[in-house]
Amino acid sequence: MKKYLFTPLLLCAVVSVFAQPVSKKGEPYLPAEGDWSIAIDAAPFLDYFGNFFSDTENKSPSAQFANNNFAIMAKKFKTDDFSYRASLRLNLLSESYRSFSPEFSTEPTNTTVEDKYTRTFTNVYGSLGIEKRKGNTRIQGFYGLEGMLGFGTEAHKFEYGNKINQENTNPDRSEFTIDFQDNPEVVTNITESGGFITDYKLGTTFSVGARAFIGAEVFVFPKWSIGFEYGFSAAFFYTGNGSITSEQWTIPIGGNSEQYVTTITDQGGSSAFKIDNDNSGGAIFMSFYF
Repeated sequence: MKKYLFTPLLLCAVVSVFAQPVSKKGEPYLPAEGDWSIAIDAAPFLDYFGNFFSDTENKSPSAQFANNNFAIMAKKFKTDDFSYRASLRLNLLSESYRSFSPEFSTEPTNTTVEDKYTRTFTNVYGSLGIEKRKGNTRIQGFYGLEGMLGFGTEAHKFEYGNKINQENTNPDRSEFTIDFQDNPEVVTNITESGGFITDYKLGTTFSVGARAFIGAEVFVFPKWSIGFEYGFSAAFFYTGNGSITSEQWTIPIGGNSEQYVTTITDQGGSSAFKIDNDNSGGAIFMSFYF
């Protein structure tokens, strides 16, 4: 009998606690008109503190972003239950790898020359939308719409210490594995015909889309919440043509003798339209309001 009595009493206590709009110090739990908000991914923190109740070992958490596609997430509340939300990701990378090859010389030498591989990425993605909230307790639901726009480039450049010329038609050069941003295919800077790639440019990518989302937040502390969000989006993707530039000592097309030849090979682009839920597992996040 005590067990059956305890359960409803506990539920009533939980409901009563989460129904309180202010803390014991009089601080409001919920966001209000004029407030701003930022969000980070809650999963690393939940995994870390979950270790106290299991044998799993996870590293201490660090701040991550609630949406992998967006690095900065912010909201501005126009009213207590309506806000504008914006997201922005600016990802710029320039990374170089160096290796050394024996220097070509007509005289014996122990010196080396440097070969360098540089890869560069530019990814800019943004979204802008509106969000409507429901509920007056510390558990609030929300839903809304947002538009998305993206832009990306990728290039790989190779510089070699030993030049190709009549005296050195097949120079010693380092072989690098091209580290694509999103391509599991293994490709190196040496072509099937024995040429050397100097530039590998992927086509510029553009994306535009719209997204509907729904979720809920639990305000654990004043202006501090944990929530989850599901999304359903429709987007169009376009990738322009790319090119591969290589050099080699060979007989050119229509030629009669070997010589230094530069070849530019065009790479086809693509386009796609996709409609899908963008996070079937849901995104768990922490939000801070101020």
